[in-house]
Amino acid sequence: MMKIILIISLLNIFISPSFARTAVTLSCNLRKNVIISRFQYQLSTMKWGDQFQVASGEKKHQTKDHVPVLSTFFQNGDVLFFFPESKKYFFLYSGAKTPDSCVVVAHYTYPVIQLPYYKKSRS
Repeated sequence: MMKIILIISLLNIFISPSFARTAVTLSCNLRKNVIISRFQYQLSTMKWGDQFQVASGEKKHQTKDHVPVLSTFFQNGDVLFFFPESKKYFFLYSGAKTPDSCVVVAHYTYPVIQLPYYKKSRS
């Protein structure tokens, strides 16, 4: 019985949608077509034009009015704020004093791919 429970648990892990990675395309006032991708282990990436930045982690906060907000700090000093209740995004660019409002252009999930196994042949 324990073997069956273990096998079912392992199958659920590997086919779970939690392994799917998501992305959102944002259009901000100062920066157009920003793609924010979120991956396993709280890795986030930001791409716009030929620029690419990485962030690790996401912090949970609340405003003074107790509104939940998530923040992602990118390596270039930009901070992305997301308000889950209203689904709104704001950027605070490195060195800026006022946040930039963003509009969601698209949401999507990256397909899960199986990479081929490569074994070096011995000569």
